[in-house]
Amino acid sequence: MYERLGVVELKGGEKVEAGVVIGPDPQWADRVCDLLSHKGEVWAWGNAECLRQNLGIDVRYYVLHRDGVPFANIMTVSHYGVGHFGHVYTVPEDRRQGAASSLMSLLMEDFRQRHGQALFLGTGFDSAPYHIYHAEGFRGLEPESGLMEYYAASGETFRAGWFAQGPVEVRSASWENWPTSAPLFTGAFPGTVRCAPLRMFGRVSTEGGWLHLLHDDSRQGRVLVRPETGAVVGAAVAGEHPLWPDTGLLDVYCHPAFWDYGTEILGALDLSQKNSWLAVSDDGCPDKDAVLAAGGFTSTGQAAGRVAVDTRRTRMADVTEWEM
Repeated sequence: MYERLGVVELKGGEKVEAGVVIGPDPQWADRVCDLLSHKGEVWAWGNAECLRQNLGIDVRYYVLHRDGVPFANIMTVSHYGVGHFGHVYTVPEDRRQGAASSLMSLLMEDFRQRHGQALFLGTGFDSAPYHIYHAEGFRGLEPESGLMEYYAASGETFRAGWFAQGPVEVRSASWENWPTSAPLFTGAFPGTVRCAPLRMFGRVSTEGGWLHLLHDDSRQGRVLVRPETGAVVGAAVAGEHPLWPDTGLLDVYCHPAFWDYGTEILGALDLSQKNSWLAVSDDGCPDKDAVLAAGGFTSTGQAAGRVAVDTRRTRMADVTEWEM
């Protein structure tokens, strides 16, 4: 579905139409996919799915266009008002005309009117886009980090509600968890090795990693969800080991208040596919050690200073290797 948002005047004086393509929309799918065709394979696949399939999430491509031909885009994908902000792109010949800034303002106003709660994005620290996002209320997750977060209220208020204790369910990872997993993995919680099979270390968005999980049939995921809010409060992922063909690599990560469910999430994975499985924990998350031990894993060794705890690499975490 396409909704007209109004007319935008570019810096050169040209007036163009602004609108939002709400997926799925078969009439606009090819046009938006063509605009974003420079993205990698998994991103092209994700855009095609978002624009052609009903995925149970709110997918919006904000565009500037001339007679239906888009030349600038920003996407949001959310569920329960929480999710990712990305695919910011203007064709080279139309850059430096204020297209991105104009779209950004329209998008954020629309997000607030729809009672959106939180958005997460990634860009280059201290870049021109970084300062555009900062002007609209986004803030870096950490000092000198290009990963940014935005809260309609405050981060503290959001997290208190999002991660509140309540009934939970273990489910298979799905499209619905793509946006709602972001608060868990970007949060300032204990643990640096958060999802080794998806190469997610430290405070990191799930925008790319979760898309790879959904795209790759060799990986499987289970999530711990609060049905009332859709919040992902724990996750376990298993996949191929990058080196050893007969061995799998898995990981489990939870919000601090929900580690008691860690063994249950881990146990929901089907581990019959491989003869052996490896896992990795770090010295900042003893709760994961307890879950792995309870799940039948045995510690096989330690390595010092293997992964950076923060963006500035002020400390390198020691890791423990586990095998089952």
